[in-house]
Amino acid sequence: MVELHMMCSQYPFALIRMWCGRPRLRIAVAAAAFGSLALTASAASVPHFGSAAAARIWAEREERVGDFAGAAQAYQMEAAIRDRTGDPQGAQVELRRATRLATSIAFAVPSDVTLQQDDLAKYEPPSGCYIGVRDDFKGKYWGQDSANCEDFAARVQHPVAVALDYEVYGQPFPHDWATREADRGRAIQIAWEPADISYVADDEYLNQWAEDAGRSGAPIFLRFGGEMNGKWTSWGRDPAAYRRAFRIVHDVMARRAPNVAMVWAPNAIPVTNLDDYYPGDDVVDWVGISLYIVRYYDDDLSRPAWQDSIESFIDPIYRKYAARKPFCLAECGITRRSRVEGTDADAFASDRMKDLLESIKVRYPRLKMMCFFDRNNLVTAIQGRRLNDYALPDGSLVLAAVRQELQDPYFLGHVRRRSCAPVAYEQVSSGLPSGYQGSVSVSLSTYCLDPWLRIARGNTIVTVNRPYRFTVPNGSGPLQITVYDDKGRVAKTLQLDAP
Repeated sequence: MVELHMMCSQYPFALIRMWCGRPRLRIAVAAAAFGSLALTASAASVPHFGSAAAARIWAEREERVGDFAGAAQAYQMEAAIRDRTGDPQGAQVELRRATRLATSIAFAVPSDVTLQQDDLAKYEPPSGCYIGVRDDFKGKYWGQDSANCEDFAARVQHPVAVALDYEVYGQPFPHDWATREADRGRAIQIAWEPADISYVADDEYLNQWAEDAGRSGAPIFLRFGGEMNGKWTSWGRDPAAYRRAFRIVHDVMARRAPNVAMVWAPNAIPVTNLDDYYPGDDVVDWVGISLYIVRYYDDDLSRPAWQDSIESFIDPIYRKYAARKPFCLAECGITRRSRVEGTDADAFASDRMKDLLESIKVRYPRLKMMCFFDRNNLVTAIQGRRLNDYALPDGSLVLAAVRQELQDPYFLGHVRRRSCAPVAYEQVSSGLPSGYQGSVSVSLSTYCLDPWLRIARGNTIVTVNRPYRFTVPNGSGPLQITVYDDKGRVAKTLQLDAP
């Protein structure tokens, strides 16, 4: 596991190089990745600029006067000019400024589940998202086997579908842990980490490990060499060697452990080098990321992170792979307290957790597993990584948020052959289904931490705070939706048809 702030300086909008090779397409595609609903300023309100400097002057002026949508659009235009004129680094910086100021909103309504078992990947539910947690089966922190998994389930008042832990390549398969968790209706996720990628071979050790995994009968998500795209991993130093090793592991598992699903899971950042490490669709069952939301990058108070939306981290990799592979948050944490800040941030963690779990339902129907990293790294991490507290303790606001969100049956607590949530969510863009009068879930991100919604239909007005869910007001006609920031300013307006 590594926290997002460790590589943020290498992330800035690298996705503009990930999707497109032709410079003139890069910015347009990157901007589209953050949603066509992101900007509220009309094209007519922002002029066309002859230079990047002119666009910057306009953007900074709009930002000073509080027209954040106009500023975001101008920063996007500046980024396009810089990229087109041979300044990709400058383009990345300005695009990041744009997305921090933009407002993005998405809507979804409950829908019937369509069972298409033949089209699913290994252990993929037709609908829903497995809930998992760091388990620490060796008892290093909790003193007994599986204490964290059981304790977490009790705290969140929801069963746990996936038990996650880390294992060093070269150690024997953890048979007792695997079979115990399988008896409890759980899968296990093993983050399998080779100290030296060159040691991975189709040899006696790997075949024995696979045979033991196969005999366990447990559903196994095998995350081999995760976060390989980050410089902090030894196994990612040679992309070609990594791809070779991943394919070897897949082939041995396919022969001897058909109960193993291979998970390829880079860190959420950087994204420029993803193609270098991807071993191929034929050997990957699931794609995922490690996602850690912090308040400050690089333990530096001068680099606040709160304005970077959850979507800005998930979108680049989700859009690249989720159409063909089920997606997961292989491990995920949101800070409650950072070392550099030293003050309580429980309310921040609670708000971001609500945003994340709502976004999973509304924006990411292919995101089908999320594993919490329920640890206080200020205490339990190795020296040099004691930077943030990601725990969900009793009495905390963030635990209450998780408990509330997991009441939705969309979140699954068991992994079985036919695991499936009884509900799905259908994203709606311009209008609701005809005659629909039920609940609408909303995923909202903007330039402030505490936005709110005003829903108007005829003479009926409803105010909606986080989590952004509302019932369609009675009456006729479209819904007029206004996003307000924490100072009462309008961040976005739109209309949602309600026939």
